[in-house]
Amino acid sequence: MGWLHDIILRKFNNIAGTRYEEILKAYENFFLTEEELVIPEINSVLLAFDRFSCKVSEEVYETISAFNEATVQVVYVIDEGVLKMIQETLGEEAAEEFREKEIAFAETFLRDVEKKLDELNFKFNRKIAFGDKAEYVKDLSKEYDLLVISRRYGSEATKTHRVSPPVVFRIVQHVEKPVVLY
Repeated sequence: MGWLHDIILRKFNNIAGTRYEEILKAYENFFLTEEELVIPEINSVLLAFDRFSCKVSEEVYETISAFNEATVQVVYVIDEGVLKMIQETLGEEAAEEFREKEIAFAETFLRDVEKKLDELNFKFNRKIAFGDKAEYVKDLSKEYDLLVISRRYGSEATKTHRVSPPVVFRIVQHVEKPVVLY
């Protein structure tokens, strides 16, 4: 933080006087270090979706198109816990019907995403997976340079929470890579 320290010292030299060190210490969490100012190299992107994910906006596609050489993994996660619950309470037949409907919905959703990625000339892979929505994406995101996820991933947004509190917050707090939350 050498050059940033010098800039702050010059800026607050006559204003803050001896309080400069206190100001710097109080606001150090808001200043980026020199390492944080470096834009990371993005070679791989993970697009994670589920039933609650909203349609990907044009702005998101514009953002990831800046990394046109990156490979994109498109994953649609179906909640395995819900499937097990249906199986235990309603039986195997109802669980299979749920599974088929979810896969059909995922196919339709992913077709739109793939069409747009084709238009942008991205190399991509797709996957429909069953698992714990938060854990699956957290684990998978370790292999990618950028995570793109809907703020509604995991559950509907409410008036009080514009971001899906139980799932998206947990993912964003544990992922150490850049995240685009749309």
